[in-house]
Amino acid sequence: MAKETVKVDNGLEEIKLVKNDDIKNVKKDKKNKKAKEKNAEKNTAKKQGFLKSVRSEMKLVTWASKKTVVKYSFATIAMIVLMALFFIGLTALFDLLYNLVQGWIA
Repeated sequence: MAKETVKVDNGLEEIKLVKNDDIKNVKKDKKNKKAKEKNAEKNTAKKQGFLKSVRSEMKLVTWASKKTVVKYSFATIAMIVLMALFFIGLTALFDLLYNLVQGWIA
């Protein structure tokens, strides 16, 4: 018979007398439990590591100022308006040419 020390919830130690065969099973169970705990810790560590790396990368990002955003937004809208006017003019020109050619044929 061997003795095994077990910690109880209240922090005290309880001594159990256990057969040698039972000790081997208990040791295997403890190893399996430790392995499962390590895997769980690795998974949470990976997740935490990912979030930490994201956080550190986001600190390196240089965000545009409000003035820059307004300037580029205005430039984008102006370009869209100019392109729309260009294509409207091009359509009007082709429409005019089409009507002229149709007038000559008819």
